[in-house]
Amino acid sequence: MNKKIFLVVLPVSIIFMYLFFKDNIVSTKQIEYIESSSTLQGEWFELPTKSHEIKSVAFGNGVYVGVGEGFLGYSNDGREWEFIKYEDGPSDLINEVIFAKGVFVAVGYDKIYTSPNGREWKEIGIGADNHLFSVVYGNGKFVSVGSVGVFTSEDGVQWEHHRDSLYWTNLWSICFGDNQFVAVGPYIAATSIDGIEWEYNEIPFNDGMGYLSSVTYANGKYISIGGIDDKGSMVWSSKDGLEWNGILKVRDLNFSGNSLDNQFYFTGNRGLLYSKDGEEWKYFKSERSLDDVILVNKSLIITGMSSWDGSSTLPGAPILIIPQNDIYSY
Repeated sequence: MNKKIFLVVLPVSIIFMYLFFKDNIVSTKQIEYIESSSTLQGEWFELPTKSHEIKSVAFGNGVYVGVGEGFLGYSNDGREWEFIKYEDGPSDLINEVIFAKGVFVAVGYDKIYTSPNGREWKEIGIGADNHLFSVVYGNGKFVSVGSVGVFTSEDGVQWEHHRDSLYWTNLWSICFGDNQFVAVGPYIAATSIDGIEWEYNEIPFNDGMGYLSSVTYANGKYISIGGIDDKGSMVWSSKDGLEWNGILKVRDLNFSGNSLDNQFYFTGNRGLLYSKDGEEWKYFKSERSLDDVILVNKSLIITGMSSWDGSSTLPGAPILIIPQNDIYSY
């Protein structure tokens, strides 16, 4: 009997992808899901604002500042708020606000906002379709990332657009730690000392869990989270910001991370992910979707999103206040 032998020739691109990823592939089947240990308990209250969520919150100079879809808000105590309303619509989305170097800096779609006190703001146009998603301060400068390159500023007012820096991908989040900036996006992590020259590495797909959406630094390590579908998200850990290892899975999405008191806090659609050291983790369920968290006077201030039918003129924007020590006792 004659036997036929078929020779399959693989394209060079496929061979290259295999060689690149074979040492970096993390088997998600070997990494377990974390289960919820309890439900977040604290003081919930609703804010009477036309926006149904505060996407990001910061504290400085004795003032809280919150931002969201077309608005900036401020508060002296985190409970009573005043809102400055801009134009309605997603085109005026403000994605993140931070306080550094004595000023608040907020970034969003086509604009950057700065304020010394959270009440009076300077609006800076950065050109159409320059959508910024995240901003951080380090090494004497503000660095913001988004959909078209990187923006840097020494004072938060005068900005330089580096169009050649990572212009070919969306970067959803940036942090500063260990004397460098680390930015993450869909299947990519990048590092930079000055925010201008970047080195990057690709993250394996891993059932969509390599789609990194948030990163922060604490306790000598970077932690990033990624996920895009009902499989949930992967928690990734790195010492240098380029080489990453998957360490944990969680049945939740849309995480936003902060380093508070040198510890890790990530807010998600269904709860809060917490770790003291990046090794041992706890996951707390929430009755509301959570957007951001800060630590002020030993209390966690967590912003969230109410369920909304889209027609109400005053959907509430919920805020949860929890004593920090309560997280340790859950």
